[in-house]
Amino acid sequence: MKTSDLAHVVTHYINEKGDTVSPKKLQKLLYYVEAWNLVHLSDPLLFEDFQAWVHGPVLPSLYHELKEYKFNDLKVVAEEFDSPSQLILKIIENNKITHEKLDLIYAVLDRYGSLNSLQLEMLSHSERPWLEAREGFPPHVSCKNIIPKEKMKEYYSTLI
Repeated sequence: MKTSDLAHVVTHYINEKGDTVSPKKLQKLLYYVEAWNLVHLSDPLLFEDFQAWVHGPVLPSLYHELKEYKFNDLKVVAEEFDSPSQLILKIIENNKITHEKLDLIYAVLDRYGSLNSLQLEMLSHSERPWLEAREGFPPHVSCKNIIPKEKMKEYYSTLI
């Protein structure tokens, strides 16, 4: 699935719960959705790989798409639909997201969605996949190393 499609689903769900999503928070939520999806359903949701950036796991395409928003909150805009909910339903349909996958996505968001971007960053910084991908890099030095999906699955499987 395209990163932007999953980003819309995540943003809409969190907004519907009455919470906000900044681009940084969105990156971390997508990371945890992908990690737990790998554990429970095996096949990756996203085509793109996460990189071990200074502030945690990042999908570069999404970063570049949303960097103009900086630390501001995101909302789903549905220009060609009557409502954001209709857009989300279309994304779910186009990507053939099963009820099982959607339930998993929402369960992960229920667990991590109330955390703010800094809490999510600190959590990811304490976990092996990000730490191993950044091995040898000082804390504030740029790094574009990929966080392997196999390592994500392996690590998060140990947390069950």
